Formats: sequence, C-alpha cells, structure tokens
Amino acid sequence: MSTVDSLRERARAPFDQRHDAATTALVAGEALVLGLVAGWVVTDFGVRQLATVVVALAAGVLLYGRATPRDILAGGLYMLAALLALFPVAYELHTFTVTGMAGVGSPWTHVLTVSDLLVLVLFLAVAAVPALLAFLVQNWTAVRGRLGP
Repeated sequence: MSTVDSLRERARAPFDQRHDAATTALVAGEALVLGLVAGWVVTDFGVRQLATVVVALAAGVLLYGRATPRDILAGGLYMLAALLALFPVAYELHTFTVTGMAGVGSPWTHVLTVSDLLVLVLFLAVAAVPALLAFLVQNWTAVRGRLGP
C-alpha cells in the first residue's frame, strides 16, 4: 500500500544522491549527446525535437542515479552503443513504410538488399566501439588485474 510520503520519496530518489559539479557536468554532457544521437536516429519520422528532449531528460535522470562517475560514463557509453545499433532498424522501418507510396514500388526490393545488410554490419561495428569502451571503463580493475602488474 502506497502513501503520499512514499510517493514523494520515490519521486525524489533519483535526485537524493548529490554528485559534485564535474560529475553533474558529465551527466549533462552525456545526456545532451544521447539526445542529439536519438534525434538523428529518428529524423526521418519527423519527431527529431521530441526524441531529443525526451531521450536527453530520460538519460539524464538514469545516469544521475548511478553511484560513481565510472558507472555514469559506462552507462552513457552503453546507451550510445544501443542508439547507434538502432539506427539501421529505424532506417529500414522508415524505408519500409515509405515504399508503399505511389510510384515507389515493392517494399521488399528496397529493404532486403546487400547494401542494407552492409549498413547494418557497419553500424553494429561502430556501436561495438562505445560498448567495448564502456566494458573497459566499468571493469577496469578486473581488466588491469588480468593484464598484470
């Protein structure tokens, strides 16, 4: 059973943990970059500004709730990798919906091509870079221990 006090506590929970100015700037910078990338991903759908604002705010809240700057940096890099991996899906979805228009032709001739597969592989390779960096940042002590003294 929920009370008003517990609702207030849950709403304040992400902001109870206060970070220093440098960590807050890191959160704000990562949230801005993630919002801009999300806006770029959905540009063809006409909701660029909305996606930029929503993703920037959501990423800022999620990242600010993390405990350490290392966790914040790793979380932002993982989110960036996910957005980059979603770009080919959004591109294909837009192409698939537009090809049903008059004079464009069958959607399957546009969606299932070798060039689209190359775009998918390229963006997955690009998304692997921030994912690998996030893994290294998050697990630096274990990685350094395996590399030796």
